[in-house]
Amino acid sequence: MPVITGVAQYPADIISKLESLGIDVIAADALSLAEQAGNAKASNVVLLGLIASKMNFDDSVWKDAITELVPEKFLELNLKAFDLGKNL
Repeated sequence: MPVITGVAQYPADIISKLESLGIDVIAADALSLAEQAGNAKASNVVLLGLIASKMNFDDSVWKDAITELVPEKFLELNLKAFDLGKNL
């Protein structure tokens, strides 16, 4: 998490460098979306939502898994984070 904490920075032009290698890049500010959901720690669930948008699974599969794995007190926040990532 050095980039998130400000200890490190991504290399300049990282997106164009990756794309020049033929990599399909989806750039998203998951941290800001997680903060919008209610907690920066939910950035991984934002990214899960983003990747889910590229896969052919029904949303209920993802949300059922989140519901099973996330403690009740964090469930609403994580479902919101998932939706924010899914709807990018």
